[in-house]
Amino acid sequence: MKSYLGIDIGGTNVVFGVVNDQSEFKFQSSIKTKNIESAQELADSIFKELKEKYKGTISGIGIGAPSVNCQTQQIEFAPNLQKWGDIIPLKQIFEDRFKTEVVLVNDANAAAIGEKYFGDAKELENFAVITLGTGVGLGIFIKGHLYTGDNGMAGEIGHVVMRADGRECKCGNSGCLETYIGKKGIIRTAKEKLEFSSGGSLLHEISPSAITPLEVFKAAKKEDPVSLEVVDAVAKDLGYAIALLVNLFDFQNVYLAGGVAKSGNILRKRTEKYMKLYTLPNIRDKVKLKISEINDSHGAVLGAIAAIKENRSQI
Repeated sequence: MKSYLGIDIGGTNVVFGVVNDQSEFKFQSSIKTKNIESAQELADSIFKELKEKYKGTISGIGIGAPSVNCQTQQIEFAPNLQKWGDIIPLKQIFEDRFKTEVVLVNDANAAAIGEKYFGDAKELENFAVITLGTGVGLGIFIKGHLYTGDNGMAGEIGHVVMRADGRECKCGNSGCLETYIGKKGIIRTAKEKLEFSSGGSLLHEISPSAITPLEVFKAAKKEDPVSLEVVDAVAKDLGYAIALLVNLFDFQNVYLAGGVAKSGNILRKRTEKYMKLYTLPNIRDKVKLKISEINDSHGAVLGAIAAIKENRSQI
C-alpha cells in the first residue's frame, strides 16, 4: 500500500503527515512557521524528522502553501513568508531533498481539492472554499475542475481591496480583505474597539498580547458586547466578499475552512446575513454557506495529498 506525505504551510504553523491510500494517518507533526528561516531549512527539518520517526516509504509529496503559482510550481511574493524570499522554488527544493514527485498547490486550492475528495463536495461540480487563518484564500471548482487562472494564481480573495485608504497589507496594497478578517486583522479590530470601549468587556480580562480570534469568538458566544461588534465587523466584510463571488460565479455552495472558521455558527450565521443582503435577489436564497466538515489540520494535509491525485488525473 502506497503512502504519501502531505504538507500544509500556513503563516503560523507548518503541519505535515503521512497518509496511506485509505486516508489513514501513519504519522503527523507540525513546526512553528516563525522558527523556519528558509524553504530549504523546512525541507531538511521535515526530512530529518521523518527519517527518525517514520520508517516507511513515500510515493509522492503534496504541498499546500500561500501565493503558489500552479504553473511555475513556486511560491511567489507570499506576504506571510517574506523572510523566505520573493520567489521560492519549493517543488524543486523538496524533490531534490526527498527524491520523489512533488506537487505544489495554493493552500486554498488544497482545501478545495480536499473538500472534493474527502468532504461534502464529492458530488458537486461547482463550489468555492474560503480559507480563514493567518491569511485569507479561495479555492474554486468549476464544472468539476479546479480553476487556477491563466497565470496559476487564481483565488487571492484575501487581497481584494475592501477600502482603498484602509490598513496596510504585506502585499503592498492598502485595505485588503485579509487585513480585516485574517487572524492579525481580527486581533487588531478587537484591540481598536477595546481602546474606545467604556470597560466591562470579557476581553479586558485578557492580556493584550494573549488576545486571539478564538478568544474573541468565545467571548462573543457569552454575549460580550465588544466581541460581538468584532464578529459583526468580520462577518460584514466576509459576507460582502462572498456575495461578490456568488454574484460573479453563481455558486450555490460555499464552504468556510481554516482556523478562524472553527468559531462555528456564530460567524457563519452573521456572515450569511450579510451575504444575502449583498447577493442578487434571484439567487440569494439558493446559496448554502457551510463550515467544512474536514476543517482541521487533517483536512489541510489530506487536501495537499489529494492534489497529487488531482494532478495525475490531468496528465
